[in-house]
Amino acid sequence: MTLHASSPQNGNLPAADQKHNIRVGIAVMTNRSGRQASPIWERDQLVRELQRKRTDRKSSLVIDAVSLDASSREDAVQEAAQKNCDYLVLTTMVDPRRGPGISGGPDGIAPPPVIVGNAKPGQILAIDFVILGVSDQRTLAEGTSTASVEENNDTRAADEAMRMTAHRVASELRKDRPPNF
Repeated sequence: MTLHASSPQNGNLPAADQKHNIRVGIAVMTNRSGRQASPIWERDQLVRELQRKRTDRKSSLVIDAVSLDASSREDAVQEAAQKNCDYLVLTTMVDPRRGPGISGGPDGIAPPPVIVGNAKPGQILAIDFVILGVSDQRTLAEGTSTASVEENNDTRAADEAMRMTAHRVASELRKDRPPNF
């Protein structure tokens, strides 16, 4: 894991108390679902939620979320590198109603999300996310966040799914991992 320490090192603090900033680029969400949601609004929701989770008293990591204008993986990696980001988060709203199979989109094909439990797929909104290292484009973590669509309010459900995504992204970034060689 590459960490860019953006704050000056204080020699008086124990190593565990020193804060390390990481910059995380948040790409514009891709919408592969039939649901109505603003990709830019949802990107901004994820940035705001990550800023709320910027620090954690149990972690020496400080997360700086950076908005990106790109939505495709290639463009987002390039923009994240230009903005000195350590990591990149790509999000895609998908439609779990499709059932088994694959779906096509601007970034290729993808399997539909697997919804666990007794949820009715027509009343669920799902957002897939992937966290990539900017320097090596290695996948750090990936997953799916879901939210119930109540009263046909796709925006409210997408906002809730982004809140859950922010929590999962912050948790994944703060996990202790062995260094990459």
